[in-house]
Amino acid sequence: MKNLATALLLICATALTAQDKTRSYFVDPQWAPREHNVDFQHMKLELSFVPEQGLVKGKVTHTFAPLMPTVDSIFLDAPDIKIKDVMVNNKPAKFRISTEGVTVFTSPALIWGTKDSMVINYEATPKKGLYFVGWNDPKGMCRKQIWSQGQGIDNRHWIPMYDEMNDKMTTELIVTFNKDYKVLSNGTQFAPKENKDGTKTWRYKMKNPHAPYLVMLGIGIYDIKQTKSKGGVPMNLYYYPDWLSRVDATYKYSEEIMDFFESEIGVKYGWESYSQIPVQEFMYGAMENTTATVFGDFLFVDDRSYNDRFYVGVNAHELAHQWFGDLITARSDAHHWLQESFATYYDWLFEKKQFGDDVFDMFRRGAQNSAIEELKKNKYPVAHSESGSTRHYQQGAMVLNMLKYVSGGRDAYNKAIKYYLEKHKYQNVDSDNLLYAFHETLGLSLNWFWEQWVYKNGLPKYKVNYTKQQGFTEITVVQVQPLSNLTGNHELGESAVNSVSQDPFVQKKKSSYSAAGLFKMPIWFEVYYKDGTSEKKQQWIEKQTETVKIPNPSGKEIDYIIFDPNNMVMKEVDFEKTIDMLQSQALKAQYLLDRLDAVIAMRGMPLEKKRDALVKVFNKETYHAIKTEIIMQLADDKNAAAVAVFKSAIKDKDANVRKSVLQNIKNIPAEIFAEIEVLLKDASYDVVALTLDVLYMANPAKMKDYLETTKGVIGTSGRNVEVKWLEYS
Repeated sequence: MKNLATALLLICATALTAQDKTRSYFVDPQWAPREHNVDFQHMKLELSFVPEQGLVKGKVTHTFAPLMPTVDSIFLDAPDIKIKDVMVNNKPAKFRISTEGVTVFTSPALIWGTKDSMVINYEATPKKGLYFVGWNDPKGMCRKQIWSQGQGIDNRHWIPMYDEMNDKMTTELIVTFNKDYKVLSNGTQFAPKENKDGTKTWRYKMKNPHAPYLVMLGIGIYDIKQTKSKGGVPMNLYYYPDWLSRVDATYKYSEEIMDFFESEIGVKYGWESYSQIPVQEFMYGAMENTTATVFGDFLFVDDRSYNDRFYVGVNAHELAHQWFGDLITARSDAHHWLQESFATYYDWLFEKKQFGDDVFDMFRRGAQNSAIEELKKNKYPVAHSESGSTRHYQQGAMVLNMLKYVSGGRDAYNKAIKYYLEKHKYQNVDSDNLLYAFHETLGLSLNWFWEQWVYKNGLPKYKVNYTKQQGFTEITVVQVQPLSNLTGNHELGESAVNSVSQDPFVQKKKSSYSAAGLFKMPIWFEVYYKDGTSEKKQQWIEKQTETVKIPNPSGKEIDYIIFDPNNMVMKEVDFEKTIDMLQSQALKAQYLLDRLDAVIAMRGMPLEKKRDALVKVFNKETYHAIKTEIIMQLADDKNAAAVAVFKSAIKDKDANVRKSVLQNIKNIPAEIFAEIEVLLKDASYDVVALTLDVLYMANPAKMKDYLETTKGVIGTSGRNVEVKWLEYS
């Protein structure tokens, strides 16, 4: 990626000299969509295979209409595909093969207003896009499968096609294969036809258009659990016949996820049915092909493995894509975040509904931490083709949560998202389409938000301190992040600020001059007093230095202060507090993240200074993130109070807390050795595997007994306990 380095220095220098206001962005070669001269409208694909050879025998029929006034040639992506013959409008056509594909010549030239067709007979032995698994396994240990993975542009390796996301078409797949196998593709399945040669012919057809990378194929030995959501969407849950006992644990909440999304998004599922199919050797977690998600069978878990890793989050993420990515699709790679960020965010929302606010809040904290780390590597914004998965998934999801925060909350946000989806249904979108949806539904001009969170990168870094004055508490906030025209907002003069919210701070007002690189966000400030009362205030923080005054007319003694409660704004914060303030915050704060921040802030303190506070918090806290943080900080402490914490943690109902003891304590105190040995029979396979590690180091003389206790335990889909058992035996 070229980042304009020298040019930008010259531009900025000139701007500073002339006092001109400028705006700069990272160049993105993928900002604009790829050009094409025809609109592909329907693809009919007829297939058979020689799986032992990895051979595809295909016939594809494309129906299309010219986009340009005259079209005398059409290029199709088809690297390494052998083209046998081509017909255009039922007449033989000349074609030229290149390393990237095939150019088909149309004679006479095609013109506007016509509907044309092209038929191609071909063969392919794809190295990407379509995978033949297990067909040449001499020991017969591998399942025999054929499955596709088209994203980003890999379907071109087994289908001659225009393989870009900025064109949508309906598709039809007709597949002939061994009758003992099941075949899955996109759309409505028609009754399979049995053939005399021991094969079946399967036919699937899409009613509405979708992007080429979403065309899928899955073939293997499967049974199917058929179910429906409460909203009536047919759902087909594929599984290996010998894994029937894992079906309920793996597909847990599948129907509830569908119903939740239809309700929360406000737009009905846009396709005829929904299927999910596990495959072996999948290179990712899962893929959201239209109507048919493919996922790695390592996620197909039994009841016990569910304690360590479940499919629920991936299940929700991929289903959310049926709206965000499939129903509407990014016009180019620069806007890929519109798919992954939304799918990530709506998974968060489902897990919040199902598992509680703390789970949702920890997702947000993880996103913030990842964004901080990613910023050390490069400065790409969320809306950039090269910004990477951290920004497209987690950071973008946090941006959406902040968008909900500044646009007026859940109802206002949902109204805009519903409008956005319905206006662009079965179409392509870019980042501005989402911006305009908020303006057209809520009247908001959120260009400033897009500027700092979507089109530019960086995070605000706030240095916060306070002083107790006569009659009020004064809190000072300084933005200390490096200032750049490629970060935050551009240089600002006076501008109006408004929102749908009725809070006084968001009513229309004028903001004064700000230098380029500063962020502006509405932030809450909360002051808690020793007598149990509190005061709070929300204020726009947009200048480099801001002062916030919170009334305290009676001079109450401050217990603790929270800047941006519940971490609504993605940021770094430097706010030094005393151990007493941190203890009060850790014990009393309403939100998990504020309590966690207080505990994390104790990391650099001496054990003698913080031990009592950590023990108090551990005994009161219910969520594993704070408990595991405390275990980590006390790990080397031999004090009886710390040992009591470890003993309690070993028996904690949350496997994450039990694992934390095993992962952090290097020298096991004798007082808890017996409790550690009990973990060899733990419900969590991960805990059992970790326990074998710990006991091998702590008491190798008894390893024979430990191996006898765990004999025959397989473990997760990675056979983690069995592998550990073999290693130590």
